[in-house]
Amino acid sequence: MEGEFYAGKNGYRHGGLSVSAPINDRQTLEINGHVVREHTGDDVFPSLGMNFEQKFTNGIGLKAYSFGYFPVDDQHAWAVGLRGSPHFELRDKTTISPFFGPVYAQVQALEEATDKPATIEHLMLLGGITFERGKLDLTVFGTQSFFSRDPVGLETHVDLQEMTQFDAYDNNDGFARNSAGTEISYSATDRITLTARYALILFDDGTRNSFAFVPSIKLGPRWKAFVGVQVLRGAGTDQNLVTTGGSFSF
Repeated sequence: MEGEFYAGKNGYRHGGLSVSAPINDRQTLEINGHVVREHTGDDVFPSLGMNFEQKFTNGIGLKAYSFGYFPVDDQHAWAVGLRGSPHFELRDKTTISPFFGPVYAQVQALEEATDKPATIEHLMLLGGITFERGKLDLTVFGTQSFFSRDPVGLETHVDLQEMTQFDAYDNNDGFARNSAGTEISYSATDRITLTARYALILFDDGTRNSFAFVPSIKLGPRWKAFVGVQVLRGAGTDQNLVTTGGSFSF
């Protein structure tokens, strides 16, 4: 079980909670939920999701996920995604895992000019590769999106982290045309892990940069806590956020 919380100026709040459990040695199921508020006094936008992971005997992993945003202020959404990833062991104890998959979302957004609801379909293709060697994990990835109509002038609270399942996109919503990012994790000691994330996100109305540094520490065999910062710049989002959270293994 893991919880997270983000806070920024002007009342920005983002909370999340996830619970995952193994079905058997090769299958895992996760249920997660998020709530987001952009400013003090604004509506709160809740979402609920479910992930399923399957590991096959030939080293291939498969992840299926879905989420939905409950109707608030004439906005709502649902999405499904699928991602496959083979794993290759190299001679120097390095593991590489390329991955690729599509995500489809149907979103009821708001037209900024008229404040009227409008439906748009969003197809995102995501691909990348993960390198694991010793204490270092490195993942690089990118996305390309296609829309059923021009997304310019449409407002949505659908978070790109839920679309991609990568934390580098946390607290970035909207209809991104394409993006690229990376996540680096280094185990400095048996208890302390340093994690850095970056995402470059291209929208029709500008470019957004997201930086995050989130160290974590093991507090015991079952507990882990983290605290860090996230910096958002560009495309109408200029914020410094603080984050904290923790996880517990039953």
